[in-house]
Amino acid sequence: MRLGNSGANNKGKKYIKINQDSIATPENQTKADNFATWFGVWYSRIQTELIRKDTYDEDILNDTFMRIFDKIRFGGLEISDYKAYFHRAFFTNFMQKVFIDTQGTMISIDSHDEIDNTESDEELIRFKSVLEQDIFHYVYQRYPVQEFELFKMYVRLKPAVNYSELSKLTNITVSDISATISKIRRDIRRQRDFRNRRQYTLRCSEY
Repeated sequence: MRLGNSGANNKGKKYIKINQDSIATPENQTKADNFATWFGVWYSRIQTELIRKDTYDEDILNDTFMRIFDKIRFGGLEISDYKAYFHRAFFTNFMQKVFIDTQGTMISIDSHDEIDNTESDEELIRFKSVLEQDIFHYVYQRYPVQEFELFKMYVRLKPAVNYSELSKLTNITVSDISATISKIRRDIRRQRDFRNRRQYTLRCSEY
């Protein structure tokens, strides 16, 4: 079975497996040290950006750094834009944590807020995790930060929080919240890949 981004939809991201017995070459060690230097210089600014986006997590931040450092040091990973790559890697790790914390709850891309209770199927859980990460990343890349944060907050807090309560939390009018969430959900529903993968999870949940 082909899951997640096996259909070549995740273009531009490099995956390098690190063997336990890998040895860093002098060239790769230098590249890794250069990345570490960049990270040290940019650390406080990265913190500020993540705090502003309400995605800051010290453990994930440092774990992301170490993963990238090891990929460069032992795998020879080439990165042309440290900042862009780091933020993408951090976001992926952050969403994996979100999924673990809210395992079993799917992003609603139709007109209903549905909860799937299929945690026993590990393969399906992994499929859902990739789908959720891809949807969040799509919104993160396509919409202004405020709209992304509003959508993320809505998804993570529903069904406990409705538009009215969300308005009190954010000081954004109910009409603006409704317009933003509806716009993003319509956009997601128009994406055939998301729609097909969502239908797959619903079919599997019936068995």
